[in-house]
Amino acid sequence: MRDRITAIIAILLLAGLAGVTYWFSQAAQFSNLANPVSREGPDSIGNGVTLTQFDAMGRATNRLFAETMKHYAADDRAELQQPRYVSLRPDQPRLEARAQQALVEEGGERIIMTGDVVITRAPGRDGEAPMRLATEKLVALPDFEQFSTDLPVEVDRGNSVIRSVGMDYDNIKRVVKFHSKVRGTFEAARTQGARQ
Repeated sequence: MRDRITAIIAILLLAGLAGVTYWFSQAAQFSNLANPVSREGPDSIGNGVTLTQFDAMGRATNRLFAETMKHYAADDRAELQQPRYVSLRPDQPRLEARAQQALVEEGGERIIMTGDVVITRAPGRDGEAPMRLATEKLVALPDFEQFSTDLPVEVDRGNSVIRSVGMDYDNIKRVVKFHSKVRGTFEAARTQGARQ
């Protein structure tokens, strides 16, 4: 009976020694790894970033460029410095938006641009005048080519200038809706007989 107790104690001691050895081995391997990613800090940082969005047919619909991008995994957002958004839809005039900073949310479905925001749209094939829009903050929905702000905005279109507080712009429909305090100077429409 005494031999059995001695054997059981020896087996338990060897099993304990093996467990402790395994634990030290794993602890040594993981201590050589870099510190884990902080939930508060960025999980990736990139310079000279270009993000391209494609439609179901594989055609590029828009591009987002940035000097610097910081991505945060905790809430899947990205902070951009010197962002530039370019619409690549072949059936629409080229549209470009620039700002000092941007916050990309919801996997790129929503972009909040801040600081000297300027949108320019090229002339339309139908002779529609080019457009320039300037504000301090703009919310963009790239999938729908829609842009909005609640801050003062100035829209130049040809020789017409409109100032407003707040607006919604739909690039596909080419419609601008102004919210309040709308003031403007409009270029007189040319009649067919006046053209030469």
